[in-house]
Amino acid sequence: MPKWTAAAVSGAARSSAQGITVVLFVVAPLTGMFQALVMQPPAGYTPSVRVAGELSALFSMPRYDVMPLNAGLTLTPPMGWNGYNHFQRAVTAATVESEARAIVTSGMKAAGYTYVNLDGGWDLPRRSAGGTLQPDPAKFPQGIRPLADYVHSLGLKFGIYTSAGLQNCAGASAGSYGHYGLDAATFAAWGVDYIKLDWCYIPYGSHPKATHRQLNEMLAAQMGYALAFTGRTMVLDLNNPANDLPRSSTRVRANMWRTTPDIHDSFPSMVWNFTHNVSQLERGPGGWNDPDMLEIGNGGMSDSEYQSQLSLWAEMAAPLIAGNDLATMSPATRSILTNLAVIAVDQDRLGRQGYPVASANGHWVLTKALANGERAVVLFNQTNTSATISTTAAQVGLHGGAHYTLLNLWTGAATETTGVISASVAPHSVVFYGIAKRVIRPVAAGSQSV
Repeated sequence: MPKWTAAAVSGAARSSAQGITVVLFVVAPLTGMFQALVMQPPAGYTPSVRVAGELSALFSMPRYDVMPLNAGLTLTPPMGWNGYNHFQRAVTAATVESEARAIVTSGMKAAGYTYVNLDGGWDLPRRSAGGTLQPDPAKFPQGIRPLADYVHSLGLKFGIYTSAGLQNCAGASAGSYGHYGLDAATFAAWGVDYIKLDWCYIPYGSHPKATHRQLNEMLAAQMGYALAFTGRTMVLDLNNPANDLPRSSTRVRANMWRTTPDIHDSFPSMVWNFTHNVSQLERGPGGWNDPDMLEIGNGGMSDSEYQSQLSLWAEMAAPLIAGNDLATMSPATRSILTNLAVIAVDQDRLGRQGYPVASANGHWVLTKALANGERAVVLFNQTNTSATISTTAAQVGLHGGAHYTLLNLWTGAATETTGVISASVAPHSVVFYGIAKRVIRPVAAGSQSV
């Protein structure tokens, strides 16, 4: 056993009814920064040492397994609301309370939208004398905890924003760099359930021995483990615009991660984010690719284009974070956001991301396997003219059936096919099908078919 010194490693442990969780902080040679390992005993292990013993006692325990962060917290993609796309940094406590009530009264809560999230602009440029982040008193006169309590009282969850760097991306608020542990503890004390970790003002120059990618990975790990050590389950949403964190490591440290730059309320921006996310297939229950928030209802696209965004995001098993003013949205916007059939595809427990089987000339066919053995198929017309888009049951992954039922998830119309799947699709629009094999039972002799 190597001899560990306090200069190289510090450790802490928490006891629980299930055993002991151990967090070790090890100095990384490249950066000179602490890297944390969160470990837990194998199933069935009964601890033989008491917590709060000497550091050396930790090494008398049996081999430990690395613990994924908040395992089981995001078995389906998170759903909720964030005010940035509509309000930018002008969100106040009153805004959040109004939007939270609208989630309930509009039927969005019943449809699965759960998180009510602050974005950048909630805190001041400077920390308090004690080092903590300070809510802007003009926007949040009572602070953050009472606001989180109000959101919780509605049966919803509360999220907050911070930057991995020295400031938020607008340069208007303090970031979390150098204070990850303190900020994680603060967020936990405030009752936060979701952290959006943005990626601006990273002091790469202070770490000349590390590449940007190495430092990015280290910072993501530090915040992830800082949140885990608070003992409060919080979703970690990584928003690194460089998209250079390897998926194999990111998934251990986060519940969702951005794969694209910020979205804008335009059809070209939505398509750009779709096309750059759809090829990122390393995801699944517990960790999700995020092509950024929904723009539905913000006015820059048509209702058909907004239907396309929700359909494509659902097909890709993306988080569904609404970004409009829910308190004043139109019935058409509410109808799009609360389409239960489309949401069910997004939230399917199998957790597969849909993938394209055709995309020539902007005529897309995407297929997604569902837990019940059916398929969700999107016919998406990216072009400016109407087009007939066709595929077959075999091409989208359905085999062994002679008859299939196609359910249009936007109109509710059901049709039958022996294998050909085809529809006329308007410009910038989708036809979204749930497809199931139709079981044809033979009619017994002497009986009548109905």
